[in-house]
Amino acid sequence: MSKGRHRQQQRPGTGRLVVSAAAVGMGLVQATGIAAAAAPAGTAPGVGGTPCTTPTIRACVDLSENTAWLLDGEGTVVHGPVDNTHGGKGHETPVGDYVIQRKDRYHVSQEFEGAKMPYAVFFDGNGRAFHQGTLDRQSAGCVRLNEDDAKRFFEHLNPNDRVQIVE
Repeated sequence: MSKGRHRQQQRPGTGRLVVSAAAVGMGLVQATGIAAAAAPAGTAPGVGGTPCTTPTIRACVDLSENTAWLLDGEGTVVHGPVDNTHGGKGHETPVGDYVIQRKDRYHVSQEFEGAKMPYAVFFDGNGRAFHQGTLDRQSAGCVRLNEDDAKRFFEHLNPNDRVQIVE
């Protein structure tokens, strides 16, 4: 066993080697290297068949595929996949786990010349939101949805709900 921040040890009774790493302020993280191996062929290895990995999420966004889902917070998809657009070059939609901050049915952007953002559900402290908008071009960092899907996201998501955005 080596000294320092990384070490290897054998998990008792499994014959598998576990690599552990301690991150400053983050606690201990363990990986066995088999997390995605159990997914059935033809399905995504994430929560409810989505590419997201956090079981308690209520929305998942896949930026590389321009798709999004609503989930029940227990791993079951309740709506989707649906089409979306996201931030363009210089205004990228950030990848990560977020908590819904607030909702505004009739939001008008103060940053972007009074742009209308119907059914806005804000997921970060920088003004990014799920909202109704055109899918013909990229946004300034928000996740745009068609009207029906934006209404569903607005009705389904509430402050303190968790969402995950992956690439």
